[in-house]
Amino acid sequence: MPSSAAIRLQIETTLANRVPAALTLKIKQAPEVFATRIAEVDTVLDGGIPRGGITEIAGAASAGRTSFGLSAIAAITQSGAACAWVDVSDTLSPESAAAAGVELKRLLWLRTSTERRQKLTDKPWPRLEQALKATDLLLQAGGFGAIVLDMSDVLPQHTMRIPLATWYRFRLAAEQARTALIFLSQAPCAHSCAALALRCEPASVRSFSSNGETALFEHQQYTLIRERNRNESSVFLQKKPPLRAAWHAETLWSRVR
Repeated sequence: MPSSAAIRLQIETTLANRVPAALTLKIKQAPEVFATRIAEVDTVLDGGIPRGGITEIAGAASAGRTSFGLSAIAAITQSGAACAWVDVSDTLSPESAAAAGVELKRLLWLRTSTERRQKLTDKPWPRLEQALKATDLLLQAGGFGAIVLDMSDVLPQHTMRIPLATWYRFRLAAEQARTALIFLSQAPCAHSCAALALRCEPASVRSFSSNGETALFEHQQYTLIRERNRNESSVFLQKKPPLRAAWHAETLWSRVR
């Protein structure tokens, strides 16, 4: 009676022209990642955010989305790679980016608003469509280590209306360009197209002035929750529960003490 190995070899030989190695388990290679240089977060993310995939960072205002995005961009620009920041609501502060360690000479900042600090209306589609087109062009051009699509001020009911085909096209383009595509939003919108889904939650803050007369805070504590990592999913592994990491960010005004 032939052994199971012999039967498997016979089947694979028969199907070789149509399905190579049909019964051989394929070992998935670990994806290339960009470290964020936040030790607590990189530990939870198995090294950092994936290169050639979509990382979606969702959360409420002041939950640490932008701080985390700036930290990741800082690490990538300091490694010598160029990055782009597509700013739907024109809220990026170059001073804060530089203070976070971003090499501004390697950062392309695309502002979709004509007026600085102009508040988004209930109909943000002109700017959102402009930002999506710009992101598409940047991905097609290639040469960027990471691209951030900042939709932080766009309400979830608008981002959820973006067709899934757009995210699918972005995912393929990011994979071909080996670019880390980062979405900042209030709620997840890329669904299964995102290789890494993260959620930010604020933890605690401390008033800058002892008597509370200054409306500033410092030593912000954040919590980042890894809700899904597609790169580690396997039918042979049990789905892992969400992982959490606590980290803190320094503010500019904390340095004047």
